[in-house]
Amino acid sequence: MERLCESPRRPGRYVVTLTDGRAFVVGVAALSDVGASNVGVALTAVAVELLARESCITTLVDRALAMLARARRTRRELEIRLRRLESAPGLVVIALDRLEASGVLSDVDVARAEASARLRRGEAPLRVRRALQQKGIIGTTAAEAVSAAVTEDGFDELTSCAAAAAKRQRSLSTLRPDVARRRLVGFLQRRGYSGTAIRSTLEILADSSRAG
Repeated sequence: MERLCESPRRPGRYVVTLTDGRAFVVGVAALSDVGASNVGVALTAVAVELLARESCITTLVDRALAMLARARRTRRELEIRLRRLESAPGLVVIALDRLEASGVLSDVDVARAEASARLRRGEAPLRVRRALQQKGIIGTTAAEAVSAAVTEDGFDELTSCAAAAAKRQRSLSTLRPDVARRRLVGFLQRRGYSGTAIRSTLEILADSSRAG
């Protein structure tokens, strides 16, 4: 081993440079595992192979951390992005397993945060569950997250549906009543509101219009 130093761009990572010029960036645990804790140590072929493998995993972990710093990501979303960088799927799995074990990556936490945010934006529970499943969150986890968000946020479907309809209705005011009604119903259906909530909302709007 020719040189060993902490990475100036990746704190907590160490650059191991071999006499043949190859360099690997790994964590401190990997240095101990392969016996590369001192400059001048002769590394076996197996140790070099392990360093190369660990360097790939470390890079994947760091890339995933950078992605998580920018936005909430599910394990599936990270896996898709990381596989564009690494052709060996097994290494991607190991990197993601490490992030989950450390608590940095949690589909449960993502599901709960996403469910709450979407409900507050006026999406109905059905649409929220579908959105979570599209992000790679399994059905049970998605359903439990939505149920918890509904309870914690005090979500009421009819109130939310009526509010979304009133807001949307303003942009449809120049259309014929039948056209406006059809488009409003389509909008609410796409938001995931139930037929019962939509019918009740239309009745509320009609009563409000007559009263006005």
